[in-house]
Amino acid sequence: MILAALLAATPSPSPSTTPEVDADLVTPGLWGFVALFFLALAVYFLGRSMARRVRRVNQRARIEAELQEEESRADGTAPDGPRSAPTVPAPADEDPPGSR
Repeated sequence: MILAALLAATPSPSPSTTPEVDADLVTPGLWGFVALFFLALAVYFLGRSMARRVRRVNQRARIEAELQEEESRADGTAPDGPRSAPTVPAPADEDPPGSR
């Protein structure tokens, strides 16, 4: 009896008065473009900054390794075996020192 009352009370769906929107015609608009543009710009500058910092760290590590090797040669304690400090090769895309 309760079920019959609930079924009778629920309204049947009526057709919507809003027209259907074609998914191919919907665009983010000007604000979507502006937001995406600034996001891409921020990623570009962050990537550029990161590459510069990584290049500096690699250069400092290479200089430290060279200084340690020179000091060990000057002291006469440079082992000829695999214990010597490995030198870090310079990447091909790195600016040579003094070019700035």
